[in-house]
Amino acid sequence: MTEDADSPDMDRQLERIRCYQRILNDFGRIASETKRLGQLLHIACVQSARGIGIGHTKVMRYRPTMGDLLIEAGVGWKPGVVGQTKLAIDVASPPGRALQSRQPVRIDDLPNDPDFRWSSVLQEHGIVSVLNTPIAADGIVWGVLEVDSAVIRHFGEDDVVFLSAMANILGLAIQGILAGKHAEDVAARSLREAERQRMLMRELVHRDKNDFQTIMSILIMQKARSTDPEAARGLVHIMDRVAAISMVHDQLALRPNQRTIDIAAYLQALCGNLRHRREDVTIETAAESLELTHERTVSLGLITNELVTNAIKYAFPDRPGTIRVQFSADRESGQGTLVVADDGVGMGSPRPGSSGLTLVGGLARQIGGTVEQVPVERGTRFHIGFLLVS
Repeated sequence: MTEDADSPDMDRQLERIRCYQRILNDFGRIASETKRLGQLLHIACVQSARGIGIGHTKVMRYRPTMGDLLIEAGVGWKPGVVGQTKLAIDVASPPGRALQSRQPVRIDDLPNDPDFRWSSVLQEHGIVSVLNTPIAADGIVWGVLEVDSAVIRHFGEDDVVFLSAMANILGLAIQGILAGKHAEDVAARSLREAERQRMLMRELVHRDKNDFQTIMSILIMQKARSTDPEAARGLVHIMDRVAAISMVHDQLALRPNQRTIDIAAYLQALCGNLRHRREDVTIETAAESLELTHERTVSLGLITNELVTNAIKYAFPDRPGTIRVQFSADRESGQGTLVVADDGVGMGSPRPGSSGLTLVGGLARQIGGTVEQVPVERGTRFHIGFLLVS
C-alpha cells in the first residue's frame, strides 16, 4: 500500500526530471545557434521559467564600473524593471551573495530572513522566495540567473541542479559571443603582443578574484556558524572590507595594460555598491580623474568604505539624508584630498569596541596622510590629505 501511495509522487518527480532534461537539451541547442546577447538572455529567462514552473525570472549582469548588478533580461516584471533596475552586490543581497561566493543561493522566506535585504523591486512584485545561481564566463562570474516566486516555495535540490545547469550553458554561450566580438576587434598583427600581455594580466587578476571569492565564502560560513551577535557583526564588517579591496582588482581587470587605477572610476563603483544599503540615503560622488597606485587606491577605498558605512548606519537614525564623497588633487603641490561628509545628526563618542576611526587613521598613515574631522554646522565632515607620490 505504501508503494502504491508513493508511486504517483515518484512518477511526478521522474516527469519533472525528464522535463528539466528536455529543456536543457533545447536550451543548449538554441544557445549554440544564437549570436545576439540580448536574445540569448531573454531565451534563458523564458526557459528557466518554463522549467521551474514560475512566473518571474531575470538575468543580472555584474557591472564592475558601477559596483552593481543590472537586470538585463527578465520575464514577468512590470515595465521599467528590465534594463533599468540595479541591485547590490554585497552579501545581504541574494544575487550579490551568489556573485561573491560563486555558489547558488536559495531563500524560502525572504521577507523574514535576517541575513538578507528584501529589495523594493521584489516587494513591489510580491516576491517572497528566490533561487539565484551565478553565471560564469571565461573563468569569472559574469552575472546571476534568478527565479522568483510570489508564494512561499522551497526550491529543492533538483531545482538547484537544473538552474545551475542553465546558468552554465548560458555562461558558455556568453563566453562564445564575447569571444566572437573580441576576435572581430583584433585586426592588426602589431597588436598581438599587446593582446598577449593583456591576457596574462587578466589571468593574474582573475586568480586574485578567485582568492577573494574563496575568502568571502569562508567568512560567510563563519558568520553562519557564529552564535555571538557581536562576532557576526564583526564578520560582516570584514566582508565589506574584503569586497572593497576586491573591487580594486575589478578595476585592474578592466584595464589590463595599466598598472594604475583611476581613482574616480573606483570611487564611483565603490559608492555605487554602498548606495544600495539604504534606499533613503543618497550618496553623491564628485571625484577628479587621477591615476593612483594599487596600494594608495586600496587605502583610500577602505577609508571611504569605513566612513560611508558608518554614516549610513548612524548619521540618519530617523530620516533620509545625503552623503558626499569628493576627491581632488593639487598637482602643483602634489597633494590629494579625500572628503567624506554627511548632513546627519553629527558624531558622538565612539561606541565601545568600535575600531572604524582607528582603522581610518591607520590607513591614512600608510600612505603618509592625515585625517581631520572638520567642524560643520550640520552633520560630520572628514578630510583625508596625502601626498600623491611617496
